[in-house]
Amino acid sequence: MAVQSTWRQRLLSLCAALSMAGTAAATEYTPPMDQSIWTVSSSIFACELRQTVPFYGEAGFYHRAGEQLAMQLRSDTPRLKSGKARLTARAPVWRPKMSNIDLGLVPVTQGLQPVRLDSRLSNRALTELHAGRELVVTRYPWYGAQESSRIALSPINFQAAYQQYLKCLAGLLPVNYDQIARTSVYFPSSGDDFPGAEKRKLRHIAIYTLADPKVSHLFIDGHTDSKGLREDNLALSKRRAESVQQFLISQGIPEDKLTVRWHGERYPVTSNESRKGRAQNRRVTVRVDRIEVPDLAANP
Repeated sequence: MAVQSTWRQRLLSLCAALSMAGTAAATEYTPPMDQSIWTVSSSIFACELRQTVPFYGEAGFYHRAGEQLAMQLRSDTPRLKSGKARLTARAPVWRPKMSNIDLGLVPVTQGLQPVRLDSRLSNRALTELHAGRELVVTRYPWYGAQESSRIALSPINFQAAYQQYLKCLAGLLPVNYDQIARTSVYFPSSGDDFPGAEKRKLRHIAIYTLADPKVSHLFIDGHTDSKGLREDNLALSKRRAESVQQFLISQGIPEDKLTVRWHGERYPVTSNESRKGRAQNRRVTVRVDRIEVPDLAANP
């Protein structure tokens, strides 16, 4: 145990010395080796893998249901200057034979969330951390200092948290609330049956509704184009709305959670003068209402 303790102290001393050597070129924010902690927040709605960066803020990989992965830097106070930052996958000091990889320039916006990587770069960043490299963002601070600021993420303790994160991804819903809150189901020129692609939309609505206890009610509104008699269109819009209602019930949605209304040709979303316009007007809209829990800390 004494040998291991001595080795650990020497390694920490070496890391500290190398960090001090680089302060002439940049001010670096990174977790010490013995404080490198990765945490995971898991739910069926979103997965997040993040690391706290002392004296700077934190970095997180955020994957919301139905959307693509995004990595963000979040700072306690605005530090980085707007422009372009250098993104590097850097070999840690304890692996001197590992190469550094330049991942290119990324946009920076001055503020509390200065960096947000697209899905491609975010996945590449995860890959490099998994391989054991540090992830480094380098950019000048906005207040005119001559030295750059470097925010470095450590790969220490990454592997175990990454496994938890992957398990979370496997359980994500296919959609999020914003994607199903307002949905239009389109119908062919006649009849009340709708094609398979539209049924997929309704399945997603049902999956989300059954998973989120905050969903309070669904409103189903039937519409038609202006072709034909007004009375016939009103009846057709009723049949279309009821066909959507029955499909949702077949997917497990309680009937008392559904309100069905029909309007015929009364509320077009565009002109009925063209074939394309009429196709957009032949629709049933589904509105998913959700109870928002108030933030008592912000609004006591």
